[in-house]
Amino acid sequence: MQDKLINQEIANLDYNSIAALQQKRTLAFVNHFVITTVQFLNNFSKECEQKLMNFEDKLEKIDATMVLLQTKLSSIPEVNDLEIPKQVEPAPPSQEEVNSNTEDKSPEPESVPEEKIDTPVNPEYMRFVKMVQVGVPLQAVKLKLTLEGLDPTELDKILAK
Repeated sequence: MQDKLINQEIANLDYNSIAALQQKRTLAFVNHFVITTVQFLNNFSKECEQKLMNFEDKLEKIDATMVLLQTKLSSIPEVNDLEIPKQVEPAPPSQEEVNSNTEDKSPEPESVPEEKIDTPVNPEYMRFVKMVQVGVPLQAVKLKLTLEGLDPTELDKILAK
């Protein structure tokens, strides 16, 4: 019932008789909103910048550790003499090949597998291959390659062989 009375009063209201909003008060509210928003954004950007600086410091420490690890690895003669292991596993015979071999018992000459012709590997990439073989994460090695101005996709090609 009160809702009906309020709705009737609003419907009968003459807007010309109502005083206008106070401009100074409205301006003060808007200024307060702008000031608090700018303060919040400034604090937020300051915190973000501090976190980015901390992250950059950590990355620099990791890079320094990586360089130290690289020099330690290069001082070990066993690591420097490692070669890339190349294991080629023959594909398992399909069901049809198994069936045809059991039916045909005639001896067939064994085919000689063709050896892959290895392209020479760039010596600059060999130490990075050794790092991967020793257990350094591949992404860290690729980052180091990039820092030294080499192409990380070339390392992928070498490791895929």
